[in-house]
Amino acid sequence: MIWEIDDGEKQIEGLDATGHPDPGYAASLGLLPAPFGRRTMATLAELLVLALFALPAMLVATPALAEILSGAGDAGAMLADGALVWPIVTLAVGNVLATVFIVVQLVLLGRKGVTAGKAVFGLRTVNVRTLERPGFWRGAVVRYLVLSLSFLLPLLGPLLVVALSPFFDSERRGRSWLDQAGATWMVDVRRGLNPYDVKRMRIARKSVRITEHASGPALPSLATPVERDAPAQYTPSGRLSGGVIGAHRRMSPPQPGAPGAPGAPVAPTATPVAPAAATPFTPAVAPTGMVDAVPPPLVAGQLLDSFAPSPAALTPPSGAGSDESAPSPAAAAPAASAAGGVPAVRAVLRLDDGSRVEVRGATLLGRAPAPVAGEGAMQLVAVADDTRSVSKTHLAILPSRRGVLVVDRGSTNGSAIVRDGSDLTLTPGDPVPVQAGDVVRFGDRTLTIERA
Repeated sequence: MIWEIDDGEKQIEGLDATGHPDPGYAASLGLLPAPFGRRTMATLAELLVLALFALPAMLVATPALAEILSGAGDAGAMLADGALVWPIVTLAVGNVLATVFIVVQLVLLGRKGVTAGKAVFGLRTVNVRTLERPGFWRGAVVRYLVLSLSFLLPLLGPLLVVALSPFFDSERRGRSWLDQAGATWMVDVRRGLNPYDVKRMRIARKSVRITEHASGPALPSLATPVERDAPAQYTPSGRLSGGVIGAHRRMSPPQPGAPGAPGAPVAPTATPVAPAAATPFTPAVAPTGMVDAVPPPLVAGQLLDSFAPSPAALTPPSGAGSDESAPSPAAAAPAASAAGGVPAVRAVLRLDDGSRVEVRGATLLGRAPAPVAGEGAMQLVAVADDTRSVSKTHLAILPSRRGVLVVDRGSTNGSAIVRDGSDLTLTPGDPVPVQAGDVVRFGDRTLTIERA
């Protein structure tokens, strides 16, 4: 079972050491600041809508108000005659429409980061720290209060707060005094990334994390040779291993009279033989099935040791100390695998489109999977993905004596194992055991591990 402990604090990406938003992180995601011209046009468009709501009231009520102020008409008499009915009605309707418009603007800005003017000119507003929705109170209400107060200084106030203040931004991100009061940032979604496109935003964040991970030390590939035990430490035997080829054996005590036993004659010293060159690693399939319990994760250096040892390690030593009853590798293979030379099915992968893939050996999944040099023959499974969220070589499924392992091959959008509602993000290059029922998410695709 995978346990995830929530410490109650949300980890915010893109903050510097002092806790302030890092403009470089937003730029690496593809977010672009809103240009000056369209910012101004968006604000003027919203003010124009408010002016249109007030226009009927101004046209109808202005003559009546001018008549009353000039003394040509009596307000009481005009009210009794019904001359003020239409001015009062148009004023009320105009105020109601303007209030509804402003409330809708506030709600849309707080929840979606968009208003009527921003929607027309391709702009969105986000929280400057989280790059998510601004929030209703500070991101919307405080922003509009500052804008309303700017009208106390007619013409010059709105011009300074809306149009000129972005040029005073010390971070060069085009944040106006409205943005600084509301802790927001206005971005351009026509030329840059739309932060409210959840899928593309998630892919962009993962791409930045993968890039940061790739800048660290290089991870060993599946073909990296590792140190193995000497062949003398293995004694293949059906009696000791239950027929599993390549399992670790106990050291057999030397037989009397055998070389190296106590009292045995000392053989003449032979000229040392240079060790043979390391052969490229070829994955072998162990005949055991999947395990029910999840063993502890392997470290990167143990990946190759999860498979059967090299053919040299499987060859029993010659001489009096060898086990005459040890079967050959062909004889030790299970009967299910012997027919036609086809390895036994270790697991079944059920993809989210309903297709099923039998895992008989090392398997690579991706849009166009290909092994690296030295990995030998591998089963390649091409996965269709129109959104290109799946990398060309995204996942490796590796049967081993410990069950079935899943390895992320340095994919762009990452991979994760979902078990009992908990997600375990895979670190590129690190094998993680899986069991029947686990769901592996790679990019925007998923597969389920099933028992063979």
